[in-house]
Amino acid sequence: MKNPNALKWSDLKTGIFFVFGIGFAAWLGLVIGKNTNLFSGVTTVKILSRDVQGLAENNFVSVSGKKIGTVSKMNFVTRHDSLFVVADLKLKQEFATLVTKDARATIKSLGVLGDKYVDISTGKGTAVTNGDFITLVNEDGVANLTSNASKAFDKINQLLDNLNNGKGMAGKLLSDEKMGNELAETVTSLKNTSDELAKLSQKASRGEGLLPKLLNDKSMAKNTTQTIERLNLAAQKTESLMTKLNNDKGTFGQLSSNPALYQNLTRTLSSLDSVLVDLKANPKRYVKLSLF
Repeated sequence: MKNPNALKWSDLKTGIFFVFGIGFAAWLGLVIGKNTNLFSGVTTVKILSRDVQGLAENNFVSVSGKKIGTVSKMNFVTRHDSLFVVADLKLKQEFATLVTKDARATIKSLGVLGDKYVDISTGKGTAVTNGDFITLVNEDGVANLTSNASKAFDKINQLLDNLNNGKGMAGKLLSDEKMGNELAETVTSLKNTSDELAKLSQKASRGEGLLPKLLNDKSMAKNTTQTIERLNLAAQKTESLMTKLNNDKGTFGQLSSNPALYQNLTRTLSSLDSVLVDLKANPKRYVKLSLF
């Protein structure tokens, strides 16, 4: 009589196949999850970066937009006292020959908020081998645009703070009422001056006023030129006269620079004046009339 608790071979085979099936499914899920090809070889290349910009394992790798591999793993390394991230890129063997040793990798984004991926621009050198590093370059993309926008907002906020605190010319104009009124008066004055110049220009274009006549009337322009020449000649003569007056050799120069001559002339004029006074008072003393 068979033992009902004895293990049957069919049950054992079922258990063995079930365990192998679970293991194969787990391995297959791991392979599919890593986006690797089960039946083809791979070539692993590496990139080194201080900032991987959100790149994660299992993100894809492309050449000219076509997927050729995946990011298999990422690890921290320290070089020259600086922390870096090394990312392993597993490339399908059939496409690995497209990637050359002088190729350049760029971390890009799928859309504005999409996943990151690595795009490789091929070069003209020899094909990479397993374990080679390729150069990673930064892209002026959304990250840089966001950074620039943040800096711009910071500057705008600083400008608004300065305006609110009355700093700078614009802040003073907003906070200082007196300065604002003076600026308004200056602008009004400039506007009035501009209007006057516009009116003057219109009069000149219509031939009104002195300026158009000087420009268009040859006789008047000639008379004006002659008048200016005469004024220049009179000024030259006046300057010559002043030079002679200031010269010690002339009479007026001697009178102004020689005190003795001036005093002698003064005494002579005083004596002459006394004689004339006495002549008027006693004419007989100086003039005698005789008929015979």
